Amino acid sequence: MNSIWNISIDDYLAIVKWAKEDGLQAGQSMEKYLFAYAKAKGIKPVGHTELTNDELIGEYVSHGKKILDMKVNNDGKTEYKIVKPKEDEL
Repeated sequence: MNSIWNISIDDYLAIVKWAKEDGLQAGQSMEKYLFAYAKAKGIKPVGHTELTNDELIGEYVSHGKKILDMKVNNDGKTEYKIVKPKEDEL
C-alpha cells in the first residue's frame, strides 16, 4: 500500500538537507528520511492507495485536478511534468 503525503516545502527542504548530510546521493530514495521526519514531527499521511503513481495521477486528472509529477533519475536529474485534464474533458 502506498501512502499519500502532504508536506510543506520547508519540511521537504529539511528532509533533503538531512538526507544529504547523511551521505545520500542524488537519485536515491529519501523514503526512510521522510518517514522518520514525519514520525518526529507528528505528520500523518493524508491517505493510502493501492494505485501506482501513474494510475493515481490518471485518477486525479479524471476529476479535473492538475498534478505536478517529479521524477529523479540515478544521475540526479529531475524531470518535471504537469498533468492536467484536457479542456474538452471538463
